[in-house]
Amino acid sequence: MELRHLRAFVVAAELQSFSRAAQTLGIAQSALSQLMRTLESELGMPLFRRANRSVALTAAGLAFLPHARQSVSASELAASAARRARRGEAGEINIGYHSALFEANLPLLLRHYFSTFPEVKLTLVDAGIRAQLDMLLEHKLDLAFARVFKDHLPERLRTHHFSQSRLVLLMPDNHPLAVQFTGDLGSLRHETFVFLQDPAGIGLTSHTLHVCRQHQLHPENIMHVPSLMSIPGLVAAGIGLSIVPEPLARLSMPGLRVIPLAQPEMLSELSLISRIDERSTAVLHFIEEARDWC
Repeated sequence: MELRHLRAFVVAAELQSFSRAAQTLGIAQSALSQLMRTLESELGMPLFRRANRSVALTAAGLAFLPHARQSVSASELAASAARRARRGEAGEINIGYHSALFEANLPLLLRHYFSTFPEVKLTLVDAGIRAQLDMLLEHKLDLAFARVFKDHLPERLRTHHFSQSRLVLLMPDNHPLAVQFTGDLGSLRHETFVFLQDPAGIGLTSHTLHVCRQHQLHPENIMHVPSLMSIPGLVAAGIGLSIVPEPLARLSMPGLRVIPLAQPEMLSELSLISRIDERSTAVLHFIEEARDWC
C-alpha cells in the first residue's frame, strides 16, 4: 500500500466523484480508477459503490477513511519536518556569550529566533572568551558571541560581524577631570584603570589597550576584574577609570560620569564566532539570520 493510493482514496472519498478527484489530483480518471482498484485488491474488499456519475463509500470505506486521512496527514507532517531540517529550521544549537547580551541587537535576535523557529533548541552558555573558543574547538559550543581581537583567533575559527559600538570613558563624577576632560587620552596615563581580565591578545581589553596606545595612552596602573558588569560600580566607587563599550554604560548609577570619545578608532566590534568547517544546517541558518540583524 503506497501513500499515493491513500491520498487518492481520501480525495475521491471526500469529493464522491472519481472525475473531480482526478482533476483535483492532476491525473487522468483512468489512472485514478486503477489506483482505487489496486488499493481494493490489496485490502481484499471494495471501498466504493460505483454509480454512473458518482461513487459512495461502502461500510469498509467509511471505516478505512479516518485512518487513511491520518496516514496522509502524518506523511505531510514528516515531509514538512524534513524540509524544515534541511533549511536549518530544526535542530539544536549551543551558543556562548558573556557580556555580549548588553548589545541590544543580540537579545532581540534571540527572541526573534526563539519565537520564529521553535523547533530549533537554543541553549545559551555564559562563559569567558577563552572558554568559548576552547568549547568551539571541542564542539561543545556551536557558536559564540564575543568581542575579540580577530588577528589572534585560533586558525579553525572565523568571525562574522554582528554589531559595533563606540567606546566611552567612565570616571567617578567627583574626579577632577569629570568636567574638565578635553578628550586628550594621553593625559590619563597616570590614572588607575579598571579593565576586564581577558586573555592576552584576544579579547576586549587587548583591543581597547591597542587603540589607546594609538592615542598615547599607556596606562601605568591597571586593575583587572573577571566581570565586565562590575566595572561601572567599581568606577563609581572611585577605584579607577575605565573604557568600555557604550552599551555597558547604560548601567547608569549614582557617582558615574560617562564621557563619549571622539577618536574614530574608539570602536568595539561584537562578533559571531563559528568554526570554519561548520556543516550543520541549523547553525548555518542561524548565521544567516544573524546577518540580517547586523
